[in-house]
Amino acid sequence: MPVIGRRELGLFVAVVLLWGVNWPMMKMALAELNFWVFRSYCIAAGLLWFVAFNLKRGVPLTLPREHWGRMLVCALCNVAAWNILSAAALTMLPSGRAGVLAYTMPLWVVLLSRVFLGEVLTPSRIAAISIGMGGIALLLVDEFQALRGAPVAALMMVASGLLWAVGIVLFKGFPKSIPTTTLMIWSFVLGGWPLFAGLALFGHGPWLPVAASAWAGLLFNVLVVFGFCWFAWNELVRALPAQITGISSLAVPIVGFASGMLLLGERPRPFDYVALLAIVVAVILVLRPATKPTRQAAR
Repeated sequence: MPVIGRRELGLFVAVVLLWGVNWPMMKMALAELNFWVFRSYCIAAGLLWFVAFNLKRGVPLTLPREHWGRMLVCALCNVAAWNILSAAALTMLPSGRAGVLAYTMPLWVVLLSRVFLGEVLTPSRIAAISIGMGGIALLLVDEFQALRGAPVAALMMVASGLLWAVGIVLFKGFPKSIPTTTLMIWSFVLGGWPLFAGLALFGHGPWLPVAASAWAGLLFNVLVVFGFCWFAWNELVRALPAQITGISSLAVPIVGFASGMLLLGERPRPFDYVALLAIVVAVILVLRPATKPTRQAAR
């Protein structure tokens, strides 16, 4: 596994901590704001941040014509589908459980790499997928059986992780000559219009929060998550192998789990702990370096 530079390591730590804490922060904002309103603020803020950065630094805003098709599909997965499904599901799920379901993304990447990149499914990866999907199944069954469960929300959160993985596989196909900030601008432009359309059709309720906690959740997303975190994550996706970026995402639901307990007083159910452990084991199996063949096997 390649050595991570100081810059990449700093981005790793920041993404893990900030995105992990953001799960309860989003929950606080969505306690007062309609999710269409909330996500529209986030997308608009992210677009303004990256456009301002490019204009100030003289970074080109244009995207070569041959990449428009890939960008459209990538934006609809990474921006539109992820932001709509995850925010809608989070209004019905505890933040810790939502984070566990969403960050099954590395498992989906393994499957998608087999389909789109032709990578071989090794026995360890098959075992990882089985264990990880078993953890997800526990949460889904628990939601169906709980008196106040939200099985539809759980399925939406899993779908958001799947579509996020599709976007990651596609995002890796852009040449590194195109700046990440330029890719983010067009991601928000092409992936943001479904959210603004949803805002026009379904946006209701207050346009601004009242409670300090809701304000904190909104400002944290507008100022930190949709500026720095989105840039940092996509820089890592483009600069480093998928194994390393997968390791970084592994820690996010753990931070989200702990911060949900600290900030919101959430009390996870037993299946939450079992599912979290299953997903951790699964992703470790996926990211484990392949063993070198023995001399006899090489013969």
